[in-house]
Amino acid sequence: MTQNRIHPADDVLVELYFDGKKIDTYEGSGFHTIEEAVRNAYDGSERANVNIEDYVFRVTNLADKTSARYRVNAGGNVKILPEE
Repeated sequence: MTQNRIHPADDVLVELYFDGKKIDTYEGSGFHTIEEAVRNAYDGSERANVNIEDYVFRVTNLADKTSARYRVNAGGNVKILPEE
């Protein structure tokens, strides 16, 4: 998942983390980029009252079982985070 690209037919799981704790999950398909999946998960979350920059997102492509962690920076861009 080091590339910002997924196939629209792939099922994607997005986990939202706040202060190191998983607080929500979102599953869907039809996304062309990681950014689309992250923003869809954030917009669909009941916790969208917190700034998107405060979350860490783990995006898993369920088709090939790859995943990576991402954060939205102050400029609104989705950036990959190193694994802990």
